[in-house]
Amino acid sequence: MGIVLRKTSREPDMIKAVIFDWGGVLIENPTEGILSHCREVLGIGSGCMLAAYRKLMPYFQEGKITEEEFWKGVRRRTGAKRQLPASLWLDAFEKSYEEKKDVFSVAADLHERGYRTGILSNTEKPARPLMNREPYRIFDPIVLSWEVGSAKPQNRIFEILIETLSMNPSDILIIDDVAINITVARELGMQGLLFTDAETLRADLASLLR
Repeated sequence: MGIVLRKTSREPDMIKAVIFDWGGVLIENPTEGILSHCREVLGIGSGCMLAAYRKLMPYFQEGKITEEEFWKGVRRRTGAKRQLPASLWLDAFEKSYEEKKDVFSVAADLHERGYRTGILSNTEKPARPLMNREPYRIFDPIVLSWEVGSAKPQNRIFEILIETLSMNPSDILIIDDVAINITVARELGMQGLLFTDAETLRADLASLLR
């Protein structure tokens, strides 16, 4: 069932763009699957991999280090010696990739009704090819942390989204599964919905976009 939306020009703060988070909203959160696959390929324990991941991930997501540099850092911290494929990160992400088709359906409904739909995500460069698939054609802009050098919940990535859309912040609705990201979006004048599941999202949107 689609979202029943009724728009009226009398409302001063009309939502014009609905921006979705990626991991945890449009797709299942891939982190656990990625770490599991990488541990298996590298032949290291979960504790070692997790510690290295937490140390290096902010730099990787903000595009400050390459994938090669990321794995060099992991090797240095864990002692891993095994040969790596061309892009272990993309391989691991593909294995863990699972679309939430019901959320994509929500986004498609919004797009068909004239709302601008986009993505705002903390995402690593090697994962970008996954967004070249057909379901992503409705998303514009796609603002990714590695491209802009800033990651949620930093203010700057949200400001870049606003600049890219060239809209008043109040015209933009952010959908994210992390509460602090919604808080920051609202502090910058945008509207926000904390994501739990597609059914709740449909109900919240039907109430908000009247």
